[in-house]
Amino acid sequence: MQTQTLTQQLSTDLLPPAFDIEQYCTDYHDSFQTIDQVDPQLLSKFSQVKRFQERWEADSKFREQVVEDPYSAFLRYGLKLNPEDVRPKWDKNCKNISDFPLLKLSQAFFDRLDKVTDIDSEVSHLNIRAWRERQIARTASQFNLAFHKVIQHIPVCFELSKGCSVGCRFCAVSALKFSDIFLYTPENAQLWRGVLEVMTGFLGSAAGKGFCYWATDPLDNPDYEKFCYDFHAITGSLPQMTTAQPLKNVEQTRAILKQSREKKGICNRFSILSLKMLDKVYQAFSDEELLNVQMNFLNEEAENAVKAHAGRQRQANLQKGEGDEEAHRQGTIACVSGFLFNMVERSVKLISPCNADERWPLGYMVYDQGTFVDADDLKILIERMIQDNMPRILRPSDLIRFRRDLNYQTLVDGFQLSTRIKTFKFHHDVLWQELGALIHHGQYTTAEITELLALKGVTPARISCYLNVLFERGVLDSEPQPQEG
Repeated sequence: MQTQTLTQQLSTDLLPPAFDIEQYCTDYHDSFQTIDQVDPQLLSKFSQVKRFQERWEADSKFREQVVEDPYSAFLRYGLKLNPEDVRPKWDKNCKNISDFPLLKLSQAFFDRLDKVTDIDSEVSHLNIRAWRERQIARTASQFNLAFHKVIQHIPVCFELSKGCSVGCRFCAVSALKFSDIFLYTPENAQLWRGVLEVMTGFLGSAAGKGFCYWATDPLDNPDYEKFCYDFHAITGSLPQMTTAQPLKNVEQTRAILKQSREKKGICNRFSILSLKMLDKVYQAFSDEELLNVQMNFLNEEAENAVKAHAGRQRQANLQKGEGDEEAHRQGTIACVSGFLFNMVERSVKLISPCNADERWPLGYMVYDQGTFVDADDLKILIERMIQDNMPRILRPSDLIRFRRDLNYQTLVDGFQLSTRIKTFKFHHDVLWQELGALIHHGQYTTAEITELLALKGVTPARISCYLNVLFERGVLDSEPQPQEG
């Protein structure tokens, strides 16, 4: 007992004192907009809070040691921080951060940084915008609330290679083995800029929300930075990067992080696959370099590591007897409702997230797809996709039925549709009941439903209004049908 007391005393002497708010402007959290505007000493404090929180999330042994003896644990792991400054994070009996100024300031700083780097814009093309809004409405009743809040429904993304060299056993999009690269040759650079100009024409400033990976790792492409420069020049924004290979070429990664800081890019992410990898990342990069890097912990020891029930992980779950019908925390990692490009193949798909199942094992629906030769050819392809898949209102020939995942029930004055996440009620009008019965039948088009209800004296305008309410709420089936043969 005496030895432990001496150890704790030594630890207390070696670690910095608790944060003194009087040393800093008390309204700092209202003024910092970017990293460059914050006092370097305060940034250093923030970086240590961030590093503590990352280690806490990633490492179960660290969590145990902090609870047992926080001062010794902080010293052991090289944290230049007083445990008292972050007590609410490790002491379950201490939940109010108001009395902990460093924790409160750092949280305000990172919240502000996220808002400043976010691109506040809407897709300019009205048909694409309406289609995306319907996808977002659909997923709100398919994904649990916590996950739906963070999924971003990005309008476009680009693969700059074919396949991925990492080969994670839990890959939710079942990335193919790495096989080819879209290098920054004069011909490819011209095509790339043309593609970006076409997509900016359709999406407006929202094209800047795009990123340059999918079932790929961006750092498999040695010319990644050159593509990013063009992306910024044409869209006005720098693409966010998520990589599982920050150590593959440290100088390249460092240059990308520098580029991101200079051009005020969106926060980048490192996917951490093991604690050994985390230690090497901390050794290779300074606290300041990592200040605007989010760690995505996928190692086994991580506190909240979620392996989405999709792709390879879904196959592993099925082998263990965990079916698609179970309430998995996350059924996809797809975050695009829009256009997925592969620049090697010169291909584009129109996709949107869904919970993975037998039909869509990778966790996203493919509404359409095609290939293109050049920018002019791509423009024609995108226009055709919009025409075929993105009406703003229901068309007379559209087959009207409810989504296959919705449970239909009649009500006295209408009907309700439900998933395990959400229930929709359409009632207080007998027309809803009649309309629900016809749609549940699943064999009538818009024109046929209009004709049947018109025989009962309902005006076409009223029928159209009710049908399009259902259309906008995302409860009607728009799922692509299997190709015959």
